[in-house]
Amino acid sequence: MKSDLPLAADDGWDMSPRRESAVMVDMPTSFEPLSPDRPLPSARGVLSAAEIEALLRPDLSDLPDNPPEPEPELIADKPLPDVETPAPAPVAEDAPATDIPMTARQMASRLSLGLRKGCGLRAAAAARAVREGDFDSGLTGRVAGQGAAIACFAVGEGEVDAMLVLSPELANALIETACGGNGMPGDWSPRDLTPLDSALLEGLVRPLGHAIAPGLSFAGMETEVDFAAALARPGTAEIIDFEIRVDGGRHAARLILSGEISEQDKPEALPAPQTVQAAAPPAGTPPSSVTVLLTARVASLSVPLSRLSDLTAGSTLLLGVPADQPVELLSGGRDGPVVAEAQIGRKGNKMALRISRRVSGFR
Repeated sequence: MKSDLPLAADDGWDMSPRRESAVMVDMPTSFEPLSPDRPLPSARGVLSAAEIEALLRPDLSDLPDNPPEPEPELIADKPLPDVETPAPAPVAEDAPATDIPMTARQMASRLSLGLRKGCGLRAAAAARAVREGDFDSGLTGRVAGQGAAIACFAVGEGEVDAMLVLSPELANALIETACGGNGMPGDWSPRDLTPLDSALLEGLVRPLGHAIAPGLSFAGMETEVDFAAALARPGTAEIIDFEIRVDGGRHAARLILSGEISEQDKPEALPAPQTVQAAAPPAGTPPSSVTVLLTARVASLSVPLSRLSDLTAGSTLLLGVPADQPVELLSGGRDGPVVAEAQIGRKGNKMALRISRRVSGFR
């Protein structure tokens, strides 16, 4: 048989004639196309149609039945967010806080009383925000802008321990009120304060030192932030924003307290009041031989130092109490407890007291 294959020299194969003869003998002599009537042979014969189906599709009759399909889960509609609603505005520096500490509310009450009694102004202060910071951060913002006044208070002759920042609107309203005006004019605009304006404001806020904290005294009035910041005590500070109503208008103010003053102003930092107890007399001592110091207190009054220095014969001081206010009798001095109340009068040419009520608990 003659081979139609190319010679080894033609295709690059190097095969011996003997090997070539063996290969040609093993090859089939005829090639028939595959058909359904003539399936592929196997090592043991021809596969039947059932065997082919079993190989392709195994019998799964021993498996359990499929469980019933669950009911489809109902998905509730969720409301879509309104993307057209504007986002909440960021909290501004002067935004009122919702949690005002009790100490800030008490400070607002003391400022209101100080403005009324010490300054003669019908004003009402309300705390709006409290935060921690320092004097530099407290002397920023619109409240300390052009036309603002900064009242400085200190303990002794050292650094400034507290600052009351009067906003330009409040400073102008106080100046107008001191001059007999009706508060803020209609065409008002912020302006730099003159030395006369500072003198008027100094006379109004000078008595507020004791209202802010015991031991504070007026140290000066500043109209520029840089000069006020140079006088401040370094360290942390408590910043309280107020809204003060004067002559129908509401104006902003800010109180900056040093860390030492704010800690002293807290109720837990104050020492507990001590009750003065009278020493028990020795046994066998007759009651008539024991003496007690009694002090009659009509009223307490805080006046500006300038007013005190201007007192002359004929000056009148209003005590701020009704004419029929009873006199309090204190045991052990002016700092002792109240033991009784009395009506003041005279007997002959001497003053006298008629006891009207004894305080319960005093024996």
